[in-house]
Parts: sequence; structure tokens; C-alpha cells
Amino acid sequence: MGAETGLDSWFLHEKLILGLLHQHEIAVLGRQLQLQLQLLGPDQSLAQAYRIELFEQAVSAFLARTDIPSLAVSHLHRELRVGQLAWLDQPLSFKGTAAALAAVERGRSGRATFSGPLATDENVRVCGEYNAERLTGSTSVVQLKGRQRQFLLGYVHSMTAEEIGLRPVVIARRWARPDPDALRVWDDGAHVWPSAVDQFAGVNFRLRLAKADLDVLKLIPEKKIKQAFAEIISESEVPNDWGGEQFDLWSTVISVEGQRLRTAIAFKGPSRFRPMTIASLGKNGDQIDRLAQTAADLMVVQHCHTITAPVVNMLKAYASNFRDPKRYMLIDGLDTIRILRHFGYLGLPRRATGAPTRQGDPPSGQ
Repeated sequence: MGAETGLDSWFLHEKLILGLLHQHEIAVLGRQLQLQLQLLGPDQSLAQAYRIELFEQAVSAFLARTDIPSLAVSHLHRELRVGQLAWLDQPLSFKGTAAALAAVERGRSGRATFSGPLATDENVRVCGEYNAERLTGSTSVVQLKGRQRQFLLGYVHSMTAEEIGLRPVVIARRWARPDPDALRVWDDGAHVWPSAVDQFAGVNFRLRLAKADLDVLKLIPEKKIKQAFAEIISESEVPNDWGGEQFDLWSTVISVEGQRLRTAIAFKGPSRFRPMTIASLGKNGDQIDRLAQTAADLMVVQHCHTITAPVVNMLKAYASNFRDPKRYMLIDGLDTIRILRHFGYLGLPRRATGAPTRQGDPPSGQ
């Protein structure tokens, strides 16, 4: 992603983290802590802050070198197992953190809880609890209160068809610090809006459209949409469709804010003219999986209709892989109309034809 990534933690289970590291890494961590204690002397607050930072760096390095799956992806592929280490980055509801910390300060045991629907499957609940003794500071009470988006690395300790129980190793906020010459960080660190694509410069993405306007795409075959986009981005190589393809269109010419990105695009035409769900993308959403397996820097999903939140969340989960981070973009039906109209592939007034229609072409049948 052209960026340094890391974690700002609110909860750290140091013993479980040490269990993830190699022996030489533990030895290095120990020497760093010992040296810093000697330098800081009696300043316990600075020593604790440095200790937390070293453990955060250790976890980030572990995730960057180890193929730890996203919980969402493992669940989608039906590969999730009790005892498995997995991560998720999504909104969760946190309860009881302040009371648990107050209990710890009084010398008693204090535990708080988290829960929430899995972002990629609202029928599955994710839940767990954590010991307030392992909170990293007073800020944790603010961050682990109410509904908050957090990164969580943990072990699956229980699992049913409706609920996944997690034992957290780390609860944190994931961040990305871009290099000076790299792309800026988007709202979630990986998402790219279509308006950021240089080839779409001039498109009015604020053009007001209604859901009924999607009907103009109802009779336009996917193949025609793919050809139109290839021409718009000046991509000369347009592969034929076949069942085992990793993508519908590959491009090395697409650029975002001046930086070229290898791009894999999946198109979804009107054969399923309804909101896109994960089930629309093949068995177990394998079309997203195939996009993620390419060398692409940017994964794009285009659809002739609306795109549901679980699809967005699943694409983000794939893009957020620590070992192979990517960017992702979604082009729904309304943005498809805006792009095609701007470049003359849909005429005005609106009409549905068997192929994209350039402005000035006669209506169908004339």
C-alpha cells in the first residue's frame, strides 16, 4: 500500500503475544525493554508507554510476516475452527469497560464485554470478554465504550451457526502512515472512490439520480459495459469471458492521483438485476477471492445495480490483508450511469438499448 502500518492498542494480552513470537524475537524484545528501563530510570509512565509500543510493533511485524486470515474470509469459506487465530476490523459494541477498570483499581477482578453482528453476515454474532487489567491506559475507557470500529486479533474459543466467541489478544485502532511520495490515505486506509481515478476526471459523481434510473442498464449486456470501460481507460486488451478467470478486465493504465495501479476488475451485468450480495459473486464469494489472488494493487467490483454493505465489508477484509494489502473500489449502477453518460456511451434522454449508446446515435429501431 506504500505506507507504514501499525496499531494503537487499547488492550494487550502480553502473554498471548509472546506465544506468537519466535524465541529470538522474544530475546530482542527483552533486551529492548531492559535497556529502556535503564535509560528511563524511575519514570514508570514513560517505561509503560514504551513497553506498549514495543508490543504493538511486535504484533504488527508478526501480522506482516504471517498469513493470519480475516475472520470474515474464513467464515465465508467455512474454514473457521475453534482454536484458530483470526482478525477482524469492524464496528463492535463495548460494555462495562469503565466499571471493570474501577474494579481492578479496587483490587478486584474486572471484565468487560464486546459483541456485534459480523460485518459480512448479519446473521452471525461475534462476542467475547476481556480483562481490564490488560488495558493500555485511560484512553482505553473512551475507545472501548459503546459502538466503535476497532481492530481485534484473537483466538476463536467457541463457535455455533449463530455465534462466534473470541478471546482477544489485541484490541486496537489500525493506522497507516503514507510515505511522502505515496498516495494519500483514504477514509479507511484502503478504499478508493471512483472520483479519485484520473481517467474519470470530469465525471459529475454528484449528479442526482434515482433508483429508477438503474433501469437504463437493465438490457445492456455485461460484455458491452466491459468494452465501454476498457475504451474509457484506454485499455486495448479485453479478454473473453470464461468460467475460471481471475478477473474480467486487467489494466496497467489506471491511475489514481497520478499514480498508476495494477487493477483487476470484476463486472456484474443485468443477468442478476438486483442489489449485489456476496452470493452474487460466486460460491462463497470466490470472485472476490480470485481478485485478491492477483498481483493487483487495486481491486474493483462493478455492478449494474446497488451493492450491499456485506459486499463492501468483504472486499475491505480482503484488501486489508497484512501480508498483501491492496486498495479496493466499488462502482455501483448509479456511478456506472454517471461514467457512461459523461463519456457518451449513454444518450440523453434516458433509454435502455441492447448496447451502450453514444450521444448523437439515433434511438433504437430508427
